[in-house]
Amino acid sequence: MSRVRAVLATSLVALTALTACSSSSDKPDSASGGNKPASSPEPKPITKELSQAHLTQALLGVGETLPGYTVHSPKSTSEGQSCGAADDDSTPKGWARGSDVDYEYNGSTVNMAALYICLFDTAEDAHSAYASWKGHEANKEQKPKRPVGDENTLVINPGSSDDSVHGYVRSGRVNISVLIDGATGGDPSGAQAMLSAALKRLQQLQDGKPATVTAADEQAGARQ
Repeated sequence: MSRVRAVLATSLVALTALTACSSSSDKPDSASGGNKPASSPEPKPITKELSQAHLTQALLGVGETLPGYTVHSPKSTSEGQSCGAADDDSTPKGWARGSDVDYEYNGSTVNMAALYICLFDTAEDAHSAYASWKGHEANKEQKPKRPVGDENTLVINPGSSDDSVHGYVRSGRVNISVLIDGATGGDPSGAQAMLSAALKRLQQLQDGKPATVTAADEQAGARQ
């Protein structure tokens, strides 16, 4: 488990007794049956058995993440517990593999960010892990301005944090999370851009193409 996630787990343990309110969007593909608005075409879900190398390539690297952020340590292979709830050290059902990377802001480890990508055996397994991964603070959740993946939410100032945003996405068999604590965490658009970029990179790799989308690309597109 990376340094950022380990710190977050401690601050979120006290909140696990709260009850989350599930929305109609928080259901696996096979169960939802809902349709996205015509202006938001259905994204291509991640359904293939992506390799460890694919997950690592999809992580945003040097020059690919938000302005001011640099890679703190090399991209790494995640353990199963990093793909479940922050207060649970067990590996979620159906977990296959994962990758993660930490970022520091303007050379400081006081304000950091992290990106996690987790692949599961089925979309149902991914949905179950996603539901627990995003926590139990429904009162702090908001939907991204632009839909990302099959299920998505942003948690604003989780736990007792300030100027922080945690974003979560499920697309088919894959879950993606972005954790931004301090620095640019007061602006949810940064987390949304990172989530969108990571998912599009996975889609490129699933189609046999190189991963080229960056967070800056997604931020620019959102402003148009």
